[in-house]
Amino acid sequence: MWELPALPLLINLAGSLLGFLATVTLIPAFRDHFIAAKLFGIDLNKTIKQQIPESQGVISGAVFLIILFCFIPVPFLSCFVGEQCKVFPHHEFVALIGSLLAICCMIFLGFADDVLNLRWRHKLLLPTMASLPLLMVYFTNFGNTTIVVPKPFRGLLGMHLDLGDYQDDHLFSLYFMIPFFFTTLGLLYHNWYPSRAFVGDTFCYFAGMTFAVVGIIGHFSKTMLLFFIPQVLNFLYSLPQLFHIIPCPRHRLPRLSANTGKLGMSYSKFKRKDLSKLGAFILKVVETLRIVEVREGLDEDGEYMECNNLTLINLVLKLIGPTHERTLTLLLLLIQVLGSASAFLIRYHLVRLFYDI
Repeated sequence: MWELPALPLLINLAGSLLGFLATVTLIPAFRDHFIAAKLFGIDLNKTIKQQIPESQGVISGAVFLIILFCFIPVPFLSCFVGEQCKVFPHHEFVALIGSLLAICCMIFLGFADDVLNLRWRHKLLLPTMASLPLLMVYFTNFGNTTIVVPKPFRGLLGMHLDLGDYQDDHLFSLYFMIPFFFTTLGLLYHNWYPSRAFVGDTFCYFAGMTFAVVGIIGHFSKTMLLFFIPQVLNFLYSLPQLFHIIPCPRHRLPRLSANTGKLGMSYSKFKRKDLSKLGAFILKVVETLRIVEVREGLDEDGEYMECNNLTLINLVLKLIGPTHERTLTLLLLLIQVLGSASAFLIRYHLVRLFYDI
């Protein structure tokens, strides 16, 4: 898309390496400041309880923004130096600025969530508000996009669904993903077991918007979604608790056994009479499929039921049994790698079942 991509990529890579060093250095340097501001948590899965700074995603996000703010003129150097650029690419410049604005807004809103502990109904509005700059850039620069309709739906929608023009812009994505990778790597260095920093909702908002930017502006949103197969499965598995059809506790983390030092499934406990007919039906189905463990008993309050919390982590623990936190972390990363490999398989091979190319 932009001329002379090799030099901007090298400059971007150099800035990203500096960003990695800055993130690794700044997180411990600001540890006491976050704790003094009461932005800290306790690792519930450790026998020794200590204060660990939270919201550290704001540091990696700030370093990411500094890198890309300094990088803004680099892709357009040919227009500033020499006579290689006949017309300044305003639409590309606007796409870069608008994308940075959307990510900056999301980092701010994510940090506000960490500090103010917003309710879920408020959280649902935050991504919508922060995505407005991105949507406006997409609308003004690219208008609508023409997409090829999958074979099973062509009888209903036709061969193409006219949504406008299409651009294959992987270079744009690299300008964002290279610094994101290195600043996240610096955060992972401190978040790795045993964690010395918690990323907080700030990083979740920041990472989500960054992926949205490169997927939407880079025109490969369907491919991007394929890389979130584990997260989609986790969401589907969690739906009964997310909609409170089955009672959902505040924390659904695995539980540490002090005797063995291993993590096991955590459970949601509730009175049998408080469970709706739909909830009882869902529990019966998932128990039959052996993807949820359901237990019943009697205590001083009467009959009760409990089931393991519906998260992918607890599902893995159900399948493999209690395990050490470090092992569980590596296993979850392996699941993500396998999910990404499946995404490539679907994107470049199974796609022929739905499209002609």
